[in-house]
Amino acid sequence: MATRILIVEDEGWAVDSLSEMLSDMWTDDFTIEVKATVRDAIDWLTKHKADLIFMDVHLGDGLSFDIFDSIKVKTPIIFTTAYEEYALQAFQNNGYAYLLKPFDQEELHAAVAKVQPLISRAQHSSAYKNRFLVKYGVRLKSIRAEDIAYFMAEDKLLYGFSVEGEKFIVDETITKLISKLDPRFFFQINRKFIVHIQSIVEMIKISRNRIRLKLNPDLVDDIEVVVTEEKSNEFQMWLDK
Repeated sequence: MATRILIVEDEGWAVDSLSEMLSDMWTDDFTIEVKATVRDAIDWLTKHKADLIFMDVHLGDGLSFDIFDSIKVKTPIIFTTAYEEYALQAFQNNGYAYLLKPFDQEELHAAVAKVQPLISRAQHSSAYKNRFLVKYGVRLKSIRAEDIAYFMAEDKLLYGFSVEGEKFIVDETITKLISKLDPRFFFQINRKFIVHIQSIVEMIKISRNRIRLKLNPDLVDDIEVVVTEEKSNEFQMWLDK
């Protein structure tokens, strides 16, 4: 996934210099959008999302801090400016670094290193399914992936169970679904079950390489939930990450 970078800067030389330094240091694919005014930045951020923002303080139509009076920006920001006196205000507005012009490659690299984990985490989570639209007769409900305790395949259907015990049909096969779920939280323990890590209440070894799980909410009809021998080592490594 390409990293989307927004540069809010009204000086052409500064845009060119920053773009060149980013090209030299960025190892993955990335794209750059450039906006020169407060108004244009607000308009772009209202319609789009960036992974990282570089923002000058003084723009042609005001201070970049005016942007935050109009919209909420959650993206990490690296401020770039020739003025020292705005540092505190910058860090109060989602600033993770404050670079004084002219800055060099080493300073830029150190600033980007601070936000790189945030970018990776955001991109990682957005690559997986976050919500499920489910049907209850004529009613529809959107359930967050984090609110799903486990999935169970039964009678050629796949069911999801919420943490509140609601049961619903998922229009997927278990094989296709597992690739769409965040592997930090979901694991397919056998051909029948995908479990969320928070749903596991108890684990009991029932043989050398088989583990029986107790899940919350409880399953009806005394259905046994067992990690297969083939999955056991991988499952234990997943729990130990």
